[in-house]
Amino acid sequence: MGGVNIALRAITMVSSVLLMRVLDVDDFGIVGAAMIVLYTTNLFAGLGLTFALIQSQAPRGQVAFQSFVVTSSVGAVLCLLILANINPLAALLGKAEIAPILAWLAPLVLIGGLAMVPEALLQKQMLFTRMSVVVIAGELTYVGLALAFAYAGFGIWSLVYAALTKSVLILVLDWILTPGWEWITPKPWDGKLMKKLLSFGLQSTGGGVTTFIYSLIDNFTVTRWLGTTQLSYYQKSFDFTSRTVDGLNNVISAVLLPSYAQIQSERERLSRAYLKSLRLISFIIVPVTMGMLIVAPEMIVTFLTDKWSPMVAPFQILCVASMIKPLSATTSVLFTSVGHPGYNFRAGLVVIVVLVPMIVLLLPYGIVGVAFAVLIAQTLGFGYNMFQVTRILENTASRMPFAIAPSLVAAGLMMLVVALIEIPVQSLAGGVHTPWSVASLIVIGGAVYMTTLTLIQRSSVKEIVDLLLNRFRSKVAKPT
Repeated sequence: MGGVNIALRAITMVSSVLLMRVLDVDDFGIVGAAMIVLYTTNLFAGLGLTFALIQSQAPRGQVAFQSFVVTSSVGAVLCLLILANINPLAALLGKAEIAPILAWLAPLVLIGGLAMVPEALLQKQMLFTRMSVVVIAGELTYVGLALAFAYAGFGIWSLVYAALTKSVLILVLDWILTPGWEWITPKPWDGKLMKKLLSFGLQSTGGGVTTFIYSLIDNFTVTRWLGTTQLSYYQKSFDFTSRTVDGLNNVISAVLLPSYAQIQSERERLSRAYLKSLRLISFIIVPVTMGMLIVAPEMIVTFLTDKWSPMVAPFQILCVASMIKPLSATTSVLFTSVGHPGYNFRAGLVVIVVLVPMIVLLLPYGIVGVAFAVLIAQTLGFGYNMFQVTRILENTASRMPFAIAPSLVAAGLMMLVVALIEIPVQSLAGGVHTPWSVASLIVIGGAVYMTTLTLIQRSSVKEIVDLLLNRFRSKVAKPT
């Protein structure tokens, strides 16, 4: 599923580039401002019950039914609350044009509440092929519709219609592909079980809430005090950096959570598995983020045109933050799998406590200052998570830097080579970068990274290649 996610993210990035060339800059900021409200309410709709469902050893059908009743009910209530407060919410965000967009997108909260439990059941049963089908269908539908509507002249509404269609399709596929329909099979209500699920779920949500508030603060601050145009630059910087990495990390986490949960009582084995996963993630995340950082000026102006040039600086800063974030997120999966979701809440609090004053201090520097505040908070949050790991797995935190060091060394050499050849490549392209010259920088940088990593970490690279080949052979050999 990781390969599917990477391919889909590439398709999404290409479609984003095309949309950004066609639509107005402010269109993305207005939709992004509306999504701040929706993401906030959608977080509370789940109450952490999806985490509890995956972790629970109680009868699956009982847990699924009770969780679905709660998530769908809360989703419906939150949707109605948004619709009843459209204008005040738009005023809070500082722009009246947000109101009609928010009214159309409000049903996403209800649809999300209806889809949460089937999605969690797919993850719990490790049905990753079916999860891939849902993700592929949803993303391709969004891409196709958004581009079609945009080129047909629908403007900002192309983003709205595509988002609604994608959400409905994902809901339908989740219901069809999840075996048994256990979540809608009535069971006698078990109050004690529900209390236990909510207790675990709310602790997990506590970590999610703090993490989300950290994500919300920067977007809300930019929207309210800098405007939706600046939000467009900031959010698109975030989309191309953090969300590119998050997409991969979410798929890896979906695999790791059930796997960690199965060996949670074997601490030494869990430690080895965690360090190996950290090394694997760094092999992928570090070159992607550092590669984007070094070619950002050429890439943005060449592919997105000059109207998006104000996003170069925040883009580069968020590249570094997006390298740190998934490495820190590996601890989140670890804490949840061993039954300590409260550790995620503590880490989130640390990030918020750092982020809020840093944003206030750096806001006069615009979206560049906000991006720096995010980077500082992420770095300190990662450090605190390393400290918390020592409370669960002794001597593991001290080995974490060694797990990611090979990737950092190889990426450093990659960046140096790209910086040295950037001007000669531009000269060969006629003095102005073209898509082909930027692609050349990326290919050369990737080759330098892989060569260096193979030389200094041959055994790990070979292990990953063998793992991928074996997985490919098993899929080919699987009877149809």
